Amino acid sequence: MLLITCPVTRTDELVADRRIRSVVNHPTHIALHVECPCGGVHVYRTGRRWEAARRAAAARPAPELTSA
Repeated sequence: MLLITCPVTRTDELVADRRIRSVVNHPTHIALHVECPCGGVHVYRTGRRWEAARRAAAARPAPELTSA
């Protein structure tokens, strides 16, 4: 069983392992494609390097816009 947060309804859902549609191993994270009770398939990413990359991107200042 997995406890996921549905991005559509913003509720916590308990789903069975058989609802996992695919697991993809990337260099920075593992992606789980899970069939949600809302009817959609959502991707959940896990991994230490994935979280570190997200934190680094959030800490980076946004580029300034210049007028043409």
